[in-house]
Amino acid sequence: MGSPSMRRPGGNWSVSRIDKAEHYQTVLYEIDMLRYSYFQILRPPDAATEADVWAYLESFLVHYRNLLDFFGKTNARNTDLTLSHPDMIWSVEAGLANRRPSDNTLAEMREHGQKLWHKYEDSEEKDDTISRYLQHCTTFRVSPKEWYPIGMMSEIKDLLKRFEGHLPEFKPATRSGQINRARFLGGESASTHSGG
Repeated sequence: MGSPSMRRPGGNWSVSRIDKAEHYQTVLYEIDMLRYSYFQILRPPDAATEADVWAYLESFLVHYRNLLDFFGKTNARNTDLTLSHPDMIWSVEAGLANRRPSDNTLAEMREHGQKLWHKYEDSEEKDDTISRYLQHCTTFRVSPKEWYPIGMMSEIKDLLKRFEGHLPEFKPATRSGQINRARFLGGESASTHSGG
């Protein structure tokens, strides 16, 4: 079912991400988008420009950082989804309480996540964190920084696979279809909502 037209003066229209019904889907969306961005960096489309690769790199880094925060950040806010609050992911309401990993497994995943968080995000330890590269315009942004997506994925892939093994599959980016160009060019809404 398509979205209603959201055409505005000047031909502007709206775009949104896929709807997520449960908190665990937010984390699985981050994982799926991380992998999608990663593979676009490794194998950019034939007509891709350097700017496309830069956009994929920034997407990769945003999702990587979000996952580091989920798995390894220790001072989370109450509204943050984090492995430290597993009942938010494996909730009774979502019907997932019986799939919750053991406390031992959760601790091992958190330990792995904390090591990566300290390596890439701990601004107390280093100046070239992912967040500083992606943040608002600051003096840090002119410092050269090279990223190594293959190594970064190698460091996190086992953690992601282990986490995913305790949840139903949810891969909206991997399974997304071709865009409806008429909708984009015609100024209709590009919302990803497909409900009735």
